[in-house]
Amino acid sequence: MNAGARRKLDFLIVGQGLAGSLLAWRLIHRGQRVTVLDDGHRTASSKVAAGLINPLAGMRFNRSPFVHRWLEELERCYGELEEAAGRPFLHPQAMVRLFRSPGQARFYERRAAVAEDGDLLGKRFAPEAAGEPVHAPHGGFLQRRTGHLDLPALLQFMTRWLESRGALRRQPFDHARLEITAQAVRHGELEATHLVFCEGFRGKDNPWFAKLPFAPDKGEFLILEGLAPERLPRRIVNGAHWLLRHADGRYRLGATHDHHRLDPLPTPEGREALEAGLKRLVRHPEALRLVDQQAGVRPSTADRKPLLGTHPRLPRLHFFNGFGAHGSLTIPWYAERMADWLLHGRPLPEEARLQRFAN
Repeated sequence: MNAGARRKLDFLIVGQGLAGSLLAWRLIHRGQRVTVLDDGHRTASSKVAAGLINPLAGMRFNRSPFVHRWLEELERCYGELEEAAGRPFLHPQAMVRLFRSPGQARFYERRAAVAEDGDLLGKRFAPEAAGEPVHAPHGGFLQRRTGHLDLPALLQFMTRWLESRGALRRQPFDHARLEITAQAVRHGELEATHLVFCEGFRGKDNPWFAKLPFAPDKGEFLILEGLAPERLPRRIVNGAHWLLRHADGRYRLGATHDHHRLDPLPTPEGREALEAGLKRLVRHPEALRLVDQQAGVRPSTADRKPLLGTHPRLPRLHFFNGFGAHGSLTIPWYAERMADWLLHGRPLPEEARLQRFAN
């Protein structure tokens, strides 16, 4: 096809996972001409992820200084999407955090002493007082402002929304076919002023950004049917593993971590680890029946922070990636920051800028 027949765009986005979808949503609503390229691959972690919203991460209940901004923006962003779709995607639900050892309680006490975190923390409870049919030998606490995002439903809506605007192409992106000039980028019949890569863990193989410190993390989880819901937790339970009742009525149990076997295939080892974790987590594991096992590769990074910005020598190429296991929580806020950078040159958050790895 000759150059005159090319479709000219402001932005070409590669990847229609949660990152690519929300960035496209923001740019289109700011009046930009956008097309998203996606091959429908199941390696995108957001297409199988449980969408857990957890502002306090890990054994130490760490939280980012941006956490309240993340929470505010996710409520606004997902609220807009829900209004457009006429259905809910974000499902707030309290979380029962179980201490894994007696010493872990001190990390809760430190967090509870921070006044600005009061909206995240409920009271500590003693063993046998969790209020749920779970094993809590060391006690725990109730965590607030948690829940889950119905990612499959949201991404299905975004697919239809983009298609209705002629803004989605179901085709693979071939890095070797990309032409880059001082004024534009071209891929087949598509021509755009800018290109943004939102390829998930496959960003580690991107020839222009491959030197970034990706640390992909394969995760497996189980989909379970509740045979006796009255014997199962009503809230999300989070100990060494987590269990939540999803919007579709089934339960999700997760998750494993594997930095070496980077494929989307469930494994017997993963299933065994999760089933053993379930027995340690709930009092009535027999009240759940296995329906399915799924796996995906999280686009994690060495410092567990996102990768946002523009190529240092190719100003038409941009990167929006690296959200790891917390994409449902963080991507709405970072998508707004990325749109500000692309359209107005407003500085990106320091902790997420690509330039932190310039040396």
